[in-house]
Amino acid sequence: HKTAYVEYVPFGVLGVIAPWNYPFHNLLNHVISGIFSGNAVVSKVSEHTSWSSKYFSDICREALKVHGHDPELVQVVTGFGEAGEALVACSDVDKVIFTGSPG
Repeated sequence: HKTAYVEYVPFGVLGVIAPWNYPFHNLLNHVISGIFSGNAVVSKVSEHTSWSSKYFSDICREALKVHGHDPELVQVVTGFGEAGEALVACSDVDKVIFTGSPG
């Protein structure tokens, strides 16, 4: 018989670059999977969705706080391409998740 299992090993800090379309879903997907697997998450959102991402960030932080976790585990960064470049180049980011196209 064969056996398979899933092992969750935290990376540390995930850097997420999310596109403009479906801003709530694209952010939610990476934040939830990152937090559940023991990571902190820094998400760089599209400059077109900065306003909605603020609300989502507030919801995440409040949920973490209510359940006894550090609300600073989720951070949202807004800006243009330079902000994404800084996130990718940051030595404190252990894994980068990119959704979208580079052009």
